Amino acid sequence: MSSTTSKRELLRKKREAQKRRRWMIFLFVFLGVVLIFALATLLPRLFSKQEKYTDVQGFYIGNPDAPVKVTEFSSYFCSFCKIFSEENEGAFIEDYVATGDVYFRYVNMAPETEESLNAAEASFCAAEQNRFFDYKPLLYTYAAYDDGFTTESLLSYANSIGMDVDAFEACLASDEFRNAYAKETEYALSVGLTATPSFLVNDQLVSASELVPTVE
Repeated sequence: MSSTTSKRELLRKKREAQKRRRWMIFLFVFLGVVLIFALATLLPRLFSKQEKYTDVQGFYIGNPDAPVKVTEFSSYFCSFCKIFSEENEGAFIEDYVATGDVYFRYVNMAPETEESLNAAEASFCAAEQNRFFDYKPLLYTYAAYDDGFTTESLLSYANSIGMDVDAFEACLASDEFRNAYAKETEYALSVGLTATPSFLVNDQLVSASELVPTVE
């Protein structure tokens, strides 16, 4: 009887040990998934580049006396706008703006949603520090995230590129630019805007594919 009890006890302990191992494996796997997700979310914010552009004034970049004036009408929620921002804008600025040929302006077209208006307001607050062109890529990157345009996220983007976060936070809290998007929308409509991204090259409204040929 004692031998049988001992075997049962050993078997019970063995099963408990196996159960603990399974739980430990599950826990490590779960924590690993959480860590990977956290890194995928936070690393781009942590390692965002510091100030990239010079000769910036608010939403403008380049020489105000350049012979060609280009205004981009765009939206953070527009996939083609995101593509232009990530794949074409840098080269355009290098080839035409930095050379003194083009004076470039960005106009954000903000749909009347809470998220979009938050991003629009943050854009003006970044422009107030002349860091809009450094801040803007983060808005495109996180526009599709559920928490992409919360106040906390917008502040974290400002911090990640070395902005004056206290001034940025005060700007957001003041609501000074909460309705500034309305003037941008009015201006866009006045020049005949029908889609984003579109570009006003001096007085001619063109698409992204027509931008470079028109400037040249």
